[in-house]
Formats: sequence, structure tokens, C-alpha cells
Amino acid sequence: MFRLLFAWVFLLLSAAILPVASATTTLTCVPSATPTVVHGEGITERIGDIVFSCSGGAPEAKVIANLFIFLNVSITNRLAPGTSGAFTGITLTADNGSGPQPIASPPVQIGEAALVFNGVNFTLSSFGSVTLQLAGIRGAANELNFAANRNMQVLIGLNPTQVFGLSSNQLTVGIPEHGLYAGYSTKIICSQQGSLLPADTSSFASFLASGAAFGSTRLTEGFADSFGPLSAWQNLNADSGTRLIVHYSGFPPGARLFVPAVVAGSDATQPTAGGDLGLKASGGKYTPGGNSSLLLSLVQNADANGAHGTPVYIPGAPGSGTVSFDLMSEVALTNGAGVAVYEVMDANPSNQENAQFPTFLALAPFSGQSIQTLEDVSLAPISTVQTATVKDAIPRFEQIQIQEDCTIVGDCNANYFPRLLVLDTSLSYTSPAGGQTQTQYLTIENPSGGVLQWTASVTYTNGSGWLDLSPTQGENKSGIRIDAIPGTLAAGTYNAILTIAAGPIAGSRDVPITLVITPPTTPPVQPPSVQSVVNAATFMAGAVAPGSIATLGGTQFSGKIVTVTFDGLLAQVLFNNATQINLVVPAGLGAKTSAQVVVTVDGTASAPLTAALAPFAPGIFANGILNQDNTVNSPKQPAALGGIIQIFATGLSGTGVITAEIGTQLIAQPYYGGSAPGLAGVQQVDLIIPANLSGNTVNVSVCGGPPAGQVVCSPPMSVAISQ
Repeated sequence: MFRLLFAWVFLLLSAAILPVASATTTLTCVPSATPTVVHGEGITERIGDIVFSCSGGAPEAKVIANLFIFLNVSITNRLAPGTSGAFTGITLTADNGSGPQPIASPPVQIGEAALVFNGVNFTLSSFGSVTLQLAGIRGAANELNFAANRNMQVLIGLNPTQVFGLSSNQLTVGIPEHGLYAGYSTKIICSQQGSLLPADTSSFASFLASGAAFGSTRLTEGFADSFGPLSAWQNLNADSGTRLIVHYSGFPPGARLFVPAVVAGSDATQPTAGGDLGLKASGGKYTPGGNSSLLLSLVQNADANGAHGTPVYIPGAPGSGTVSFDLMSEVALTNGAGVAVYEVMDANPSNQENAQFPTFLALAPFSGQSIQTLEDVSLAPISTVQTATVKDAIPRFEQIQIQEDCTIVGDCNANYFPRLLVLDTSLSYTSPAGGQTQTQYLTIENPSGGVLQWTASVTYTNGSGWLDLSPTQGENKSGIRIDAIPGTLAAGTYNAILTIAAGPIAGSRDVPITLVITPPTTPPVQPPSVQSVVNAATFMAGAVAPGSIATLGGTQFSGKIVTVTFDGLLAQVLFNNATQINLVVPAGLGAKTSAQVVVTVDGTASAPLTAALAPFAPGIFANGILNQDNTVNSPKQPAALGGIIQIFATGLSGTGVITAEIGTQLIAQPYYGGSAPGLAGVQQVDLIIPANLSGNTVNVSVCGGPPAGQVVCSPPMSVAISQ
């Protein structure tokens, strides 16, 4: 099609060939071009300059010609207003030994991918030679769709053919590559605790000191010189330097976002960083000088696509001294969505650079579940206009899915990125035909940094619908309840694959699941039997507290409908299998010292068992002590002196005060002590590790009791600390 188009237009226009004066021999022209690496997402990418080295003509002959250029993508230079398709920004010069001289003939559009210079007029040198140079053509590289071995190419025509000879008529002028890659330390999560707002919202340092929640975004060049200021070669006659737009969405009412007004890149004097992507937290420092470094400025009053507006910061002249950045700017949110637009103000065309910046969240505490928000980035301005126009922005880009940048930066396995760990490698169930639902739990952990966000799905090999997952998505350490439902399945073996997906860096895991349905049997109905009532955290015998979690041990606990009562009050059942029930002891028992426990399974009740009650019966859950960064405390992940540990316990649900002990020190006023948000029957106690502790471990207990009354403490748990 490319060659057919050339031949058709060539024949059409050759009828209007202008005469050639004083030329008696054929002028042979050798076209050449140095292909430039261009943005494969780009709609207005500048191709490499085309040079014609012509010789063999009559000395000092005056030549008049027509020059045709056909691109294999749309030509997207701006059109001059009030003209018949004349392009702007394209230059043609002739050099016969006196230096390049502009040729007055304008480039005119003759199709979406073609242009012509009619009546090109130049004079040959005394040797019968001339050098022509064509520069500034822009094309829609995105139309090639990153297809393998598809580059930007031109076909060339010079008329009249009896005067001109071309050594070749086709050149490669542009090589598309991905111009932008991105990385994220974590997606911003709006949790019930909210996020603090510093008194000075204009200061980067104030946000860091406040402990406000944030997530960092890293923008990485796909190739050296992908990010260029307005003065860059690629941006000749453009409206702006390369721009990058960040889209935020899914934020709840009242949420506010803040980003740095200026971002110093990876090769600046001090890169801007939030401290969660491998660099020291800093607002950044930049030194104008001969060796350029990446620098981004927020664009004020840009539109939703990243066009228009003005950068808020212009770098000083070389030698003007190092500048430190601390200014923050708020992202305007409408219906929970907004954009931040940055423009490249400086860059080193020889280095493949990146820039990272934190987005801080300000949000008051709220009730309900945590909210996972969305963020994506793109080169900007974003556009769908793929033809030459009078007003559309140059440069402009197609919005595409941006790939992860860790392979470029070389930190895919860094400990600040989340990592998916699934503890179970397979699950198997056995049930008689028509039997009861079988339940197992699968544990997901994140032994690394950041926030692991995962989703779960099932693919069936045979049968369908016999598994039920709850939940189907979550974050960090979580459990999935997996119910195998025999239903009406016939006897046989059924297989499925449970897939846990956690993104391109954390990866995904497949867990095979097997359900064996045996022929139905009709065993005699056995009543449930309650044999023990213990603290669910410690599994130690003794009193349990109303409003806390207890574990019942016994037999025949599996059924379609399982209920538990304490003196007739219904308990909240959290989990059950054949021999164990986890439940929340009814808070309505009040100050009772004992209660009769009865388990009823599908209408059949157990004999009552007397359970001792107490207002406080604290116990700390195994692996229930987390560090300030939400990692499970262990010798490999100790708590820092002066930092905060989070203790998850049960049995502190009585009326009174919550205290704690660290080593021999009494903590009369914890940093926080109360209900764990969203976890029925669980209490959370946050403690500041005293700075004067010695050794590598210390015992911690949580305690509770009525005001001025007897205090009851949990069995001690060992906490690893770092010196």
C-alpha cells in the first residue's frame, strides 16, 4: 500500500513538473537519515532529518524541482491557519558551499501521510553539487502500535526524473520505543484511622514529620532523551517540554492530596524522594550547570489532559547555585478524582533518568472498610487526534497501559516492594455425596515491604461452582476461607485451580484444589459435645471475658447451622470445624462469673458446660505483635527503640483501663488501647518502645482492670528489639 500510494501520487503530480534551467546533465542525489528513537506512544514525534547529497549536475546551474515526502504514518505537524494545508515547523535548506540557505517553497499537505514542496529553487555549486536538508517533520508513531520491526519510514520523490536520479527512495527515520515506565511503592489506601494533616501544608518537611500516609510514584525514561525540556531537539517548535500526567481516583469525600511542586530527578544534586523507594527522604536539591540533570515542575492551570498551563518553577542560569526544594501543592479533587501534571524543565539527553515523588494523603478517621484507590500515569498532553491540525498541542500522546519500571531501574526484588507468599501449596477435601460444606483456610503473607494487594479467582477443571471464596481480594497478611460445597455433585474426583494474583512485581500463585465426593452414607446423628472453653489467643484454660474471643473444643461441631449460647445469649460464631469453634463471648453477660455453654448443630444441642467468666482475661495472639511498618515482629524484623509496636489481643473488653508492661516498666497510658478496627472481639494496644531498654528481646504483657481495682495481665510475649 505504501509503494502504491507513492506511485499514484507521483504520476498525478508529475504532470505539473516545472522546467529546469541550464541543467544539461543528470543530478544524482543520495538521500540519508539518522533514525531517531521516538516515543511509541507519541502522536507528534519528530523524525530524523533527511539529507540529500547531490552531485553530477552542470556547474552553477539553476534548478527548479518538486520534492515529495510520503510517511508510513500520519504527518502531524501543525497547519498554518488560513492556508490550503501548509505545514509549519518544517524547513528545507540548500547548501552549495556558501552555507545552508532556506528554500522559500512551503511544505503543503497532499494527504494525511504525504507532503510536497512545489517549485523548489536552488543553484548548484561550481562543481555541479548541492546538499539539501529537510528537517522538522512530525509523525504519529503510535499508529505503529509497537509492532516488532515496524519503524517510521519515508518514501521520497524528486521530479523531473530526466534531471534527477535517486540512489534510493526509502529511508528509516524513526525507531519507536516505550517512552515511559513507572513504579509505585504502594497504592494509597484510605484506612479507618485516617491520615494526619500537618499545620504547614506547603512544606515537604512538615508532611514527613507529621507521619501522614503516602505512596511514592516513580517515572522512568524508556530510553535516554525520552524526557526533554522545551529546548530539546525533539521539542523544536513545540508548545511545551515533555509532560507527565498522574491520574488519581477513588478517594472518599474529605480526602486531600498533596504533591511536591518541584521534583529533582535521579541524577540531580539530591533526588526528591519519600524514602520508600530506596532513596533517602528529601524534598530534593538541584544545581543548574553544564551537566544537565532531570528536573520536573508542576504545571499550574493545566487541563484534564495535561495541556496548557504554566510551570510553577523555572530553573536558574548555570552557575546560579544549588536550590533546595520544600514546596508542596494540593491536587484538586472532584468526586474523588484529580490530576497532577509535571513538565520536564531540564534533562540529560545521554542518561536514562527517573524521578520519584510521594503523594501525601490527608483524611479524617472514618468508619467502614478501607478504600483502595487508583493511580495511573501517562506522557502528556493526552490526545486522540492523529492528524495535522491548526491548534492541537505539540507534543501530544496516546494514553496506554504503562509497564513496570523495576527491570530498568534494577530493583524488582528490592525489599521495599511487596512479595506474595502463599503458605499452602495445595488443598484437598473429601465429602460424601450430598454432604455438608467443607471449609479450609489459606494464608497469604507479605514478607517484604509496601502494601500487597491481591485478588483470588477459581478456574475449574471439571464441575463448576463447587468452591466459594471469602474474601476475593485483600491486602498484606490475610486469610481466605475456601468452602467446598458438595451440593448435588455425583461421586467422583473434582479439580480446580485457585489463582492468587498480586501484580507484575509481587507475582501470582496457583494452588491446586481437589474435592473427592464419596458415595452417600447415613451415619447416626451424634450430638455435639463441648469439652473446653479457652482464651482464643493463648488457648489456656481459665476464665474468658464477655466481648472477647474464646475457643470451644469438642466434637460434632460441623453442620449447616451452628449456634452457641451462654446462659441463653447467642454468641457470634467466627469459625467452626468438626472439633473447634471460635466465637465472640456475648457482651450481655455483664458481670456474671460463670455461664452455661450450649452448642447446637442443625437442631441438635449439646449438654451444657460451665464456663468461668471474668471482666478481664487478656491474651496476646500468636504473631499478633506488629512493628510500626506493619511487619510481624521477629528477630529478623525487630522493633526500633522509640518506635511503636501494635499488639493484637483479646480479653480486654471489660469496663476499666488498659495498661501494659514492657520488661519491668509499667505503661500506665498506652499510645492507643481499645477495639481493633473491623475485628470483632479483638483489642489493639499500641506501645512506644522505651529508648532505655537493653538487650535484643524484652517481655511484653497487656493488662486490664477496673479503675483502682485488681489488674489482670496476659502471659508475657517476647518482643525483638534493635539497638
